[in-house]
Amino acid sequence: MCHRHAKHDFASFGGCGSDLSAGDSIIFMAVDYDLVIIGSSYEGIYAAKTAARLQARVALVTQGDTYLPNDVLVNHSIGEIGQLNHQLRNNPFATASEIKLPYVSCSEASDWAKGVDLAVQTSNSLSSLAALGVDVIVGKGEFCRLPQLAFNIANRRLRSRNFLLATGANFVPHLNSNESNYLTLRKLWHQDLSDLRQQIIIIGSDPTALELAQTLARFEKQVTLVVRQPRILPQEDPDVAMLVQAELEAEEIKIYTNSPVSQLKAIEDQKWLQAGDRALSTDEIIIADYRQPNITGLNLAGVDVKYDEERVYVNQRLQTSNPNIYACGDLIGGYCLPNIAQYEVNIILKNTLFLPWYKTNYYCLPWAVLTQPNLARVGLTQRQAKQQFGENIYVIKQYLNNLTQAQILDRTTGVCKLIVRENGEILGCSLVSDRAAELITIIALMIQHKINLDPNPMRGLTSLSIPTIYPAMVEILQQCCHNFYQQKLQRNSKLLNRLKTWFSLQRSWYRK
Repeated sequence: MCHRHAKHDFASFGGCGSDLSAGDSIIFMAVDYDLVIIGSSYEGIYAAKTAARLQARVALVTQGDTYLPNDVLVNHSIGEIGQLNHQLRNNPFATASEIKLPYVSCSEASDWAKGVDLAVQTSNSLSSLAALGVDVIVGKGEFCRLPQLAFNIANRRLRSRNFLLATGANFVPHLNSNESNYLTLRKLWHQDLSDLRQQIIIIGSDPTALELAQTLARFEKQVTLVVRQPRILPQEDPDVAMLVQAELEAEEIKIYTNSPVSQLKAIEDQKWLQAGDRALSTDEIIIADYRQPNITGLNLAGVDVKYDEERVYVNQRLQTSNPNIYACGDLIGGYCLPNIAQYEVNIILKNTLFLPWYKTNYYCLPWAVLTQPNLARVGLTQRQAKQQFGENIYVIKQYLNNLTQAQILDRTTGVCKLIVRENGEILGCSLVSDRAAELITIIALMIQHKINLDPNPMRGLTSLSIPTIYPAMVEILQQCCHNFYQQKLQRNSKLLNRLKTWFSLQRSWYRK
């Protein structure tokens, strides 16, 4: 089950073209572009740059904002500073009195993050796209088909072989409420955070919500997380998700699960919400749950593109129900992460610029929740592996408290969970640890290139499946490999008896 399908069952709309009856006539018309990209989101700009470097003729319509701020980048930048504050306040090596205040304020961290975002924005500016040969068009337009599919903007008709929707999505409440009653992530990071009040409720349970909750808590805010599902990260294995939840709760973040929000109001100087059977009041409410695609005014219905309030529907080739219009990123739901959007763009470029043969396969694609410690995963969860392969799998769990580098850094909270078949094929890995987002890449490469663990436990125990430096956090992967070989050895009674007999004979020979 992939990251997109884990949340939504996408409709399949068939092949890459419309069926023509015998009596239909085909009208061939010249087009101006190989690809027209709608939206200046991260994935839209990435698509334009990559297509231009492939020598394709490309146009990008900003569809409003000339640059959409990268909320993930800002959130992660502030989170890194929050991690620094947390380490300083909980310094395990300090002998002096405990530090009571953070070294960097939330407002200062926000200024730094905006500077980082500005630097990235400069490298991805519209002028840099124009320098690559991209036809950049500032403004808003809509689709039409008179008689051929086109995009109309500012008295221009952009005709192309294919179109890409990359307008992104915004967090919105799923119920009617005055906008003054809540903040969205974009509003939060682009206001003066020195005015952010003390008590905060965050609605949501996806990676963005969890990262935000921990970040604000590390700037000494009183944070409550309201989750409509039975637990956070419901698509992940319960033991892994609960470890992340325990870490958040250890940082005094209140988490209410099974609590769908039904009302949102402002009463005098307080915000109020009804979450399940609880009535909660707070200083501020932040929406980080429901995403709504930015598709207003595009006339998608007029060109037969199917969508609902949460996503645009696509098939495995990332085509919408109109086979000449593709979509990616936040628009199509699931975990909305930049590396997933980038992967989708690459699939779309191969399908639109060359031949439409390529389908998405998220199996080898790693992703991460950038809390501290990180939660990273690639491949199948334990539940998914059992559904596909039954009980004939090995589940290896190795905890960080047995790791030398984790002891040195006092970061012993975490686990590596490896799912392996009898033949040594790695089916998946869930990793909760410091810098797990980087360590997971090793397993992702092994899965992608079909690098299996040695199926022979004797060879495995006397070799290094993943050579590592000592001491280092990456040793956790090596320990998991040895754990796998040890499990295989214990299951093979014949091999165990042979080994015992061998060493018994060796000892007897030595005594003679």
